[in-house]
Amino acid sequence: MKKLLTTICISLIIICCYSISVFAVGDGNIDGGGGGMGSGTSNNVWSPGMDGVRVTVVRASDHAVVTAPIDLTNKKPPSEIYHFGKISKLQYNNGRGLSPIQGGYSFKNPAQAMPRIVSTNGRSNIDAIKKYFCSEYIIKRIAEITGMNYDVLIGGEYKLLLEPIAYYKFEGVMIATTATEAAMYDEKVSGLLRKRMVSLSHKNLPLAMFLEVSDLGYPAWNGSTTKAATNADIKSSLGLGVVRFTEQPEPPVVSTYDYEYRVNTEVITSVMISGGQSDPDNPTLVSFHIKGKTYNVGNIYYPEGDSQLAWVKWTTPDTEQNMNIDVTVKGPGGTDKTTIHCKIVDLDKNPPPNPVADDRNDDFSLSLIPQKAEKTRAEWTVWDPWWHEYWVWHSTGENSGYWCDHARLVSGQSA
Repeated sequence: MKKLLTTICISLIIICCYSISVFAVGDGNIDGGGGGMGSGTSNNVWSPGMDGVRVTVVRASDHAVVTAPIDLTNKKPPSEIYHFGKISKLQYNNGRGLSPIQGGYSFKNPAQAMPRIVSTNGRSNIDAIKKYFCSEYIIKRIAEITGMNYDVLIGGEYKLLLEPIAYYKFEGVMIATTATEAAMYDEKVSGLLRKRMVSLSHKNLPLAMFLEVSDLGYPAWNGSTTKAATNADIKSSLGLGVVRFTEQPEPPVVSTYDYEYRVNTEVITSVMISGGQSDPDNPTLVSFHIKGKTYNVGNIYYPEGDSQLAWVKWTTPDTEQNMNIDVTVKGPGGTDKTTIHCKIVDLDKNPPPNPVADDRNDDFSLSLIPQKAEKTRAEWTVWDPWWHEYWVWHSTGENSGYWCDHARLVSGQSA
């Protein structure tokens, strides 16, 4: 009987596992890093596995949040936990402030457990995370929880914004934060969270997810993946991943050069834009940030595999200096940024040559006049040709006589 029950239980487990669809329907833009956790105290501690992901449905065209964010986790956080509500990184970056709440924290435990999100050693299984959040199962579950129609969600007009969450004890109180909330909260408590929980709050949590390529107005992360990040970097670039549902064009790439200009001069600064494809339906926008002003160059088009110049006219400062021009490019496939380094020089301190009429060159000397041999004799020949006639007798009765049948040119002689 025990063997029979064991066999039935194993069969049911196998059936349940295989009944969950894992077909990939999305494209994950996620990467990760992290490092060692160090040591903590009983009042400031995080247990590995106490993590989750905040999911927000975002409209691709204008990055607008279209549904209330949801939190997915394998755990059951305590009911009295402190949190900041369901606010996404996009909303915080648009000016939303922190509003602490105790209790009432809502979350969902998916039937198919999530892979580990926040690593303790910097080796999160990003491939497993991508596969999970791009699977048909979890996307259908997200559509169900958020109230979105599944076919609409995966139709190409929307994206999923993912943010890692950690549940941890800070100063003896349980708290739930995304990476962005942790950075903002650290600023509120004058750096105390970083001081107590730096390995979690400023390293493993924000580096659990970051973008491989720019998306939703956020850049790809090119900084350290093993060191604690600053609050500014966390808020601007870390603690997020994106799931897309259509093939995205390549992000634009901007190529620049450094320039040297004269002071108080109207100049033209240009950059070369390439990557992906830019057409009238999906133009590229280039923004030049110069001396506190932003100059936008829009409606830039170029075919796939080609490039295009974008330029701006501006006036250099009145004084010598080194200045930077920040360039931002937004195209169909994402965003790219770069910096042009300009050196502004005053030529009055190094004037160019200015020749005048009475300038002297005491080293000047005349060149010798070429001497040509004089010709004293010339010869030529003139030919004087003449014709030599050839007479032939023609007998024709009364008109008989000699007639000139033809003439022959005879060589002449020289004069």
